[in-house]
Amino acid sequence: MGEFLVGGYANRPGDTGRGECELSAEKVLARLEDQSVRIMEETLAEIRETASPQIKNVPEEELRVCLYMFVLKVLDFVRAAAGIPSVNARSDFKSLFLEACHLVVDAIDAQNPYTTRHSERVSRHCGLIAGRMGMTDEEIADIEYAALIHNIGLINTSQRVVSSPRKLTDQELSAARNHCVVGAEVLRPIEFLGNIVPMVRYHHTRYDGGGFPGGLKGDSLPLGARIIAIADAYQAMISDRPHRPAYSVEEALREIDREAGKQFDPKLVPIAHELKPIA
Repeated sequence: MGEFLVGGYANRPGDTGRGECELSAEKVLARLEDQSVRIMEETLAEIRETASPQIKNVPEEELRVCLYMFVLKVLDFVRAAAGIPSVNARSDFKSLFLEACHLVVDAIDAQNPYTTRHSERVSRHCGLIAGRMGMTDEEIADIEYAALIHNIGLINTSQRVVSSPRKLTDQELSAARNHCVVGAEVLRPIEFLGNIVPMVRYHHTRYDGGGFPGGLKGDSLPLGARIIAIADAYQAMISDRPHRPAYSVEEALREIDREAGKQFDPKLVPIAHELKPIA
């Protein structure tokens, strides 16, 4: 007579049944986490079928990132409401979200044969530089993640435009220059990406303070951004581009030497000489 149901479990007066409820909530969350990508893709398909013309014109990669951010927020809300600690989930969510971003950046890079796998090579190169500097595993992982998605701000800009041999229009040039800020703003709402956002934002700011978006210079620039800057430029130089053939390794290193203390952190330049090109 005195029994009642909580979360599908029978409880007696004075017994909250908290253990069973928490177990049930954990199972539901685990199921949601496992199915989050599928849910996102199904929702994306439904949006394409039923949304207004304005929404349908939004690039699919941009919608995908926004939807995944929403899924993460929902999972965080459910977890908080159920009183389940989020510490253990953060690492998995970070990996899941960055994997989704990686897929987006792969799609961006693949728009142009000159940039295919560029971000992957930059990420590997950054990991090697960070390792040579004696950074911790966690710091190296953050820099590799940041490098892997450093061009996510190009999500609304075709690589075919950015890599075009012709002169860009003012609008195209502005979009290309602003991709660092756009990328940082895409990632900024995600709390566990806090260490990565400044690296993405400043990876095209020169060591002497020039470049975009500017505002910082020298050692006030995030170290990760300085590492990405030199790896990004190096990988670009030793790759073919529409307006020029690939530089040799020696030519690329000479250019990096010339820009030491100007475009690049002079402390990183000697490390660049120690690394072989990454195919």
